[in-house]
Amino acid sequence: MNTLFAPFQPDAHGVPLTDVVIRTACRDDLPFTAGLAAQREGAGVAEWTAIHGRQFEDDKRVLLVAEHEDEVIGYAWLAWLTPVADGGRNAPDGWYLSGVVVAPAFRRRGVGRRLTQARVEWVLERGEPAFYAVSGSNRASRALHAELGFRELTDDFTLPGVVFGRGDGILCRVDARPDAEVIDLASRR
Repeated sequence: MNTLFAPFQPDAHGVPLTDVVIRTACRDDLPFTAGLAAQREGAGVAEWTAIHGRQFEDDKRVLLVAEHEDEVIGYAWLAWLTPVADGGRNAPDGWYLSGVVVAPAFRRRGVGRRLTQARVEWVLERGEPAFYAVSGSNRASRALHAELGFRELTDDFTLPGVVFGRGDGILCRVDARPDAEVIDLASRR
């Protein structure tokens, strides 16, 4: 089992946090997002602050944060990708969701869902579809995104820099139709 994914427990829920604010990040948030990244991924806060700083300066990336009682408790990225032009295959240009991290004490409280909803709304407000790639074995993420209207497009694609350990990547899309039919490609394996 991949320890970076939340275990798939569809009936396990904590008490939702009602006073979470989702907002576009500012530069002052980077030490907090870097701290969360370091806690999850390893490496030092300084290294993650530099990484997040470079990404933050990229006009093809958007960083949203979840704030609770004036503390950043989670973050999530959006990135405009041009997969085929960058060496990928069978994946359209567009806004891709990536990198949701929630502080351990606040998981299973709806924070990740709210960050994901906010990113989808951000993209859809601009008249664009939103994309995301997921490991077929990440059932928790797939279920969440299906509830938000994502449909699975293909498992025959390559995104530069994205590797699926089991070779089970699935490319998904949502557009202005939140009731889009979900096609479960992973069940065909």
